[in-house]
Amino acid sequence: MKTTFIKTICFGTLLASMAACDILDVDPLDTYTEEDVFSDVSLLKSYVHRNYNLPQTGWDHTALRYSCDESINNFNWNNSYQVLEGSVTPDQLGNLDIWEAYYENIKNCNIFFEHMEYVNKVDQPEQNYLIGETTFFRALYYMELVNRYGGVPMITKSYQLDDTAEALNVKRASYEECVDSIVTWFDRAANYLPKEYASDADFGRVTKVAALAMKSRMLLYAASPWWGVRTYEEAADAAEEVIELCGGLGVNNLDPDYQGLFLNPESSEIIFQRLYNQEYGHYFDAENSPNGWHGYSATCVTQEMVDSYEKRGGVMPDTQWYDDKTTTTANPWEDRDPRFYASIVCDGQSFRDGEAEFYVNEDGTTGGKDSEYGTDNWNYSETHYTIRKFMDEALINLWSEKAYHPWIYCRLAEIYLNYAEAKYFCGDEVTARQYVNFVRERARNMAEDPTNMLPDVTESGDALLKKIQQERKVELAFEEHRYFDVRRWKIAEDTQVGQFHGIKITKKADGTKTYTISNVGNPRKFISPNHYLAPIPNYERRKNSALEQNPGYSDL
Repeated sequence: MKTTFIKTICFGTLLASMAACDILDVDPLDTYTEEDVFSDVSLLKSYVHRNYNLPQTGWDHTALRYSCDESINNFNWNNSYQVLEGSVTPDQLGNLDIWEAYYENIKNCNIFFEHMEYVNKVDQPEQNYLIGETTFFRALYYMELVNRYGGVPMITKSYQLDDTAEALNVKRASYEECVDSIVTWFDRAANYLPKEYASDADFGRVTKVAALAMKSRMLLYAASPWWGVRTYEEAADAAEEVIELCGGLGVNNLDPDYQGLFLNPESSEIIFQRLYNQEYGHYFDAENSPNGWHGYSATCVTQEMVDSYEKRGGVMPDTQWYDDKTTTTANPWEDRDPRFYASIVCDGQSFRDGEAEFYVNEDGTTGGKDSEYGTDNWNYSETHYTIRKFMDEALINLWSEKAYHPWIYCRLAEIYLNYAEAKYFCGDEVTARQYVNFVRERARNMAEDPTNMLPDVTESGDALLKKIQQERKVELAFEEHRYFDVRRWKIAEDTQVGQFHGIKITKKADGTKTYTISNVGNPRKFISPNHYLAPIPNYERRKNSALEQNPGYSDL
């Protein structure tokens, strides 16, 4: 009885005290207010640094290698077949839809800039770093949006509930206006960011070099035939500034280990990357290894991509057999550009702890471990090729060991090729050839016998431009560039259409093999001008009627 009395008294006192104040005016214990976040330096840094985990990567199921002539996805992840077959609509964008996610990221960057009274209290140089990083990421998000959609609404503030009418009537800025803002922001970020950080604890943070490198990419895209709103002189100057910061002009500063640099976050060639660790890693290796290693064979590399790699002497492989479907006994992958063996797994190639076996036996009912009759045969590659680039072949237990090598958004080889392309259009073919040949030199030196392997480019005029374009396709394969390159060059209606191919390997009783080209998937379609840009998502246009749809797509 006594205990009950005391509890009653205490409960009554609590009710009285609650009645004396506003019961709703209590800080929640499981969330942070904006003031909590921005007034605490550690939380403020976390708010900014979460941007490092937000941009899409090639590890994602939305990877753009699935939506161009590099490969086909084994499972139609994120409806990537829609892009290949020309059936993208404003309601079904396949793996191209980044609108909602990236505008959410932009909103969070805008909120940062609306709390500068807190940011200005942070000690230097950390204050500059945070401003520079947020400026960089906002520019990056917008660059990715305009690369897909063209001009988009340029929103630089966060909207509140009483701003609904304004928020739902924001028009698209022109592509040129967007580019102007993006370039300005990358320049501004570069002014706030250091060339490199003094502390190892800051490893992986974006730098002045990263901001200027992304500016180089934006200007090159904007100068390209599809847009033509900036000049190649600007693009060349931007690339040159990056090269100067990365060791100077006229010197080949590429990492000599082409295959290894994708596993080495400390490679001097990397300009901007996303870091991982063993706890927070990714399953790229598991998903993309051949089925013989219990992988998904997710990236089925096309024969067209395979035959983009030169043979010794600079000779391109003969593609006549695509049409006549003839069978050959000659090894179709012999004496290729060394980057081929570092980027693509083909039959008979040494891989991980064994050898790739994509062949089918002559009996037609059995085959190698990576074939349709092999291990986990429901996951075999339809093209009988898989990706090797980015693989950590030291991983054996693919589904229990996460991979943790970085995703590289930008590296020096891209800047060399940006520079070569811009210089070509500026009329400086000597410099254009020099920087293309720097990239080829690194690849040539990978060969056991470099004699006449990837000879220096000597062409001029249109032939030189084709060499530059070809070098980008091979050097930057699967790195999220090809999808945009074929569009900005206005060659997509030639390169992204028609029947694509794989290969069938038949192993005879005596151990010899024959090779036959095979059709893979439905014929691809590319309609101009519709497919140069992704449609504005209808889910967004239903909210904002001021958003004009891209050409070639049906209205609401």
